Amino acid sequence: MEEFEIGLPTEQFISLICVKARKNQALGEVTAPQIMHEHLRLKSSAELKAHIGYYYEYYHAMTDPGSILCSLVHVRGEGDDVVYERNERLQIAGAGEDFERYQYLGVAYYLRDRLFFIDYESLTSNEISQTILIPSFKSCITRLNGLKIGVSAADHRAPACSRVVWEYLGQEINRVDAYRRVRLYKPDDCAIDDDLRARLAQTQVVEGLFVIA
Repeated sequence: MEEFEIGLPTEQFISLICVKARKNQALGEVTAPQIMHEHLRLKSSAELKAHIGYYYEYYHAMTDPGSILCSLVHVRGEGDDVVYERNERLQIAGAGEDFERYQYLGVAYYLRDRLFFIDYESLTSNEISQTILIPSFKSCITRLNGLKIGVSAADHRAPACSRVVWEYLGQEINRVDAYRRVRLYKPDDCAIDDDLRARLAQTQVVEGLFVIA
């Protein structure tokens, strides 16, 4: 309060207090997340935009140990932010070609030579995951290595961590054709080449929890 405000007529003083209270309440509801995001966005390197485009993401499936999951990721600019969408499909046991679909929405940052991707499962809202990648320092992006942490979609919902590889597809793709590859694969499937298999080979499974060897 300013000193002169205290000496205002009672009704005017009450009205002023109510206006200030509403402003403070509105600011209080959004301050913490907005400050965090704005701070990280400002610290994020402009090099992040060099990684905009479509990717296949490969990692050891947290729900089906022993399998490799391929998902489709789209990283794009939205105003001053870089956001992304990640789509997964998991085959339903005994249901032929039926799939369970998962869609993750998130935001990306480039902080001190590392790419950070934080998302949530938008259809069920029951999971937050984080992916950290080593960016490409070459003029042509091919494959990016890193780690992913999340939880299994199975009943036990075990926390899990896996090596992850993102394969760059380009800024414009045929999404229908690309989406056909999104599914679970066995490690010896011909769709998983030797280079990709080697990049993912440093993950082992212990009691349903993925740990880094």
